[in-house]
Amino acid sequence: MKTTKIIATGILAMGLATANLHALDTNERLELLETAMIEQATTPAQKSAVSEYLANVAKEKVELAQALRDRANSPRGGKIVSQMNEKKDLLRRAEALEKEAQKYRNVSMDLHNASMQVAQN
Repeated sequence: MKTTKIIATGILAMGLATANLHALDTNERLELLETAMIEQATTPAQKSAVSEYLANVAKEKVELAQALRDRANSPRGGKIVSQMNEKKDLLRRAEALEKEAQKYRNVSMDLHNASMQVAQN
């Protein structure tokens, strides 16, 4: 009976330990969903809707980047070294968000243009 419990516990532990290896990060999931949306959009209305969604995501990322920049430049109490490190980190994150926002804008504009071409045909 004890050996059965030990074996069952071992199998369960191994299953839980390896489950995280196959899990996807939230950002990866969003990217996969967005890629699928872009690829599946065929009609002008679908392309327009996806274009608007991507434009809104880009806008949100720019706003978050600006909030990070504002936070980086606001004075806080604490040691200078930690403040400088936090400021660098916040500015780095803001730049990364703006790059992502630009990518979203580009895809949004491409989809918008494609939907206009399909509508004209």
